[in-house]
Amino acid sequence: MRGLHQMAITVRDALKIGGLVDAKVLAGTAGLDNVIRAVDIIDVPDAAIWFRRDSLLSTTFYALKDNINAQLKMLEDIKSCGGAALIIFSPERYISHIDERLIKKADELNLPLLQMPDCSYIDVIVPVMSRILDKQVKALEYAHEVHSMMTNIVLKGKGLHELLSSLSSLIKKPVMMADSEMILLDAALPPVDSSSNPLLEQWRKSGSPLPLENYYPRVMLKEMINRNKPTYYRYGSAEIDYLDFFFPVSAGETLYGLLVVPNLDGELEKDKTVAMEAGAMAIALDILKERAIREAERKSKLDFYNELLLGNIKNREAIISQAGQYGLDTSGSYFVILAEVNREFLHNIKIRNSEQQGNKEPGKKLFRLLEYAMESKNADGVVIDTLGSLVILARVPDKLKHGEATGYGQNLMLSIRDIIQPHLDSIPVCMATGGYCEKIERISAGYMEAWETIDIGKKLFRTDFAISYEEMIPYHLAKRFLTTTGRPELFEKVYKPLLRYDREKGGELAHTLEVYIECNFSRTKTAKILHIHRNSLNYRLQKIEELLNQDIDSLDPFPFLLASISRRLSS
Repeated sequence: MRGLHQMAITVRDALKIGGLVDAKVLAGTAGLDNVIRAVDIIDVPDAAIWFRRDSLLSTTFYALKDNINAQLKMLEDIKSCGGAALIIFSPERYISHIDERLIKKADELNLPLLQMPDCSYIDVIVPVMSRILDKQVKALEYAHEVHSMMTNIVLKGKGLHELLSSLSSLIKKPVMMADSEMILLDAALPPVDSSSNPLLEQWRKSGSPLPLENYYPRVMLKEMINRNKPTYYRYGSAEIDYLDFFFPVSAGETLYGLLVVPNLDGELEKDKTVAMEAGAMAIALDILKERAIREAERKSKLDFYNELLLGNIKNREAIISQAGQYGLDTSGSYFVILAEVNREFLHNIKIRNSEQQGNKEPGKKLFRLLEYAMESKNADGVVIDTLGSLVILARVPDKLKHGEATGYGQNLMLSIRDIIQPHLDSIPVCMATGGYCEKIERISAGYMEAWETIDIGKKLFRTDFAISYEEMIPYHLAKRFLTTTGRPELFEKVYKPLLRYDREKGGELAHTLEVYIECNFSRTKTAKILHIHRNSLNYRLQKIEELLNQDIDSLDPFPFLLASISRRLSS
């Protein structure tokens, strides 16, 4: 693969071309590396309106021969518009000499001021423009070669790592790839490389998926995602400074991820950004191709897991015959862990995303975080998005004895919650685990236990929680008992005097008693939760005693607690 030079040349380069080899540099040597993309002639008094950025300007100063102030103003105008340099042709013929003030001003502006002997403009324009056009042709040829190479890698069935490796070889820098959830998936390094940054160092150590927000500010990442444009980011400290380059992998308005080039000395050269663009496009193409393949595999996989979880595969032999191809080891024991984003939050975020035309889905982010958490804990198992929940089938390590194995599911669930919570942006997540599935055929029972547990949790706790089937067994028993005829009436019967008073007087006695019992008869805690004064609470409790005709502090709490649980479980 041929290297690409800039699609333009510098003033220093131009001094080696055509008639400019005879040019004399009078001033502004600090600007000799200014880029030239065009050559213009200016021989009129109001030439500033025609100035272009990166233009090599030629003049005889004949129109301004007696006006040194206008000559100085022209230098300032060239500098302000980003011009590359000024050539004065044949000064002896048209202006007799070049004023020292002009030379001094050019040095102040770091604008190269060149003097040409008596010759034609064409001796400069044709050679310089020919060299620029030649550069542009080579740049286009190089871009075409890079795009063809990257596309061929995809068409030959190579994957993400091969694309990253080829891209890394082209730019001679490490290249890392994060998905749309900003989780690092893969990285490729050139054969000899000393580049480093905190993210790359951790990748070298672990090689496992890593959230970018552990290494870059979350606000910066969000802004970068919204802009969907290549971005340089500088960070570090007085002792060490990093410059990282982020290039979006996208198709249309859809962002598939980010390419990250760490610890640069400066901005990438043009040929390397061309390679980055080709690589990003090829990776987007590869992702689309892989998604089409995975979608067919996903449907077949989901069909199997749906049947397994719902108990429609009736015997062990039938499970074993299908499970292996979908990553499930049938020789071990399992726990089923469910995770869901709070439904009300999901509804609100969809409305907000619709208004902002965003494409972030909390459910997808949670799925990736669960996979990341499982890998971080070195936990064996699979994560599935099915039946309205994210389901983790977590295999119990063989080394655990039976007593230790029974608590594995709850401990793993709590560890997963601790890992994912810092990355959830306050998204409320409900989690529950079923009972111990010692054999693979019990997974459907474990799923139903987890589902019933998460359902109870939503009614009792409302927001985010992580609970196990074992710790909620009393509530499961209460729910089964309360499914008999008369469940809806239990609360009405037990709290009847208080409810009648509340309806007639607009009071809150029933709710006050519920909270008072839940607070273990603590008046201070109850007043705090209800946000009322202690005297107001005392008045309510006195009224409750009158209506129930019994001492409030010697009240048997059981029927009232059971009635409250009945109401909440049936809501």
